[in-house]
Amino acid sequence: MENKSSALQTVTRHLVASYREFFDLAAPNAKMPSHQLDLFLDQAMHRQYQVALFFDQDRPPFIGRITRPLGEKRYLVKAYHSNVYRIITEAEVSYIKRFK
Repeated sequence: MENKSSALQTVTRHLVASYREFFDLAAPNAKMPSHQLDLFLDQAMHRQYQVALFFDQDRPPFIGRITRPLGEKRYLVKAYHSNVYRIITEAEVSYIKRFK
């Protein structure tokens, strides 16, 4: 009986760890190179990906879709499930991650 409960606890711990990893939006430690960031922003805009944008400051990520460019390295982003828009520059974004 003890062996079954131990196995169940192990499976439960692994399942919880998997869900935490899958839904993790913790800010990454690394900063993307500017050419890679430019490419990913362009791809996300053209393919209408939903992305999480991480900024240099310790703010929560901004999740939404990049709707269109606004000039040199500036983009208009619409928030996820909201009518809130935000103008971002490539310089203030440190990391971009596809969301869902």
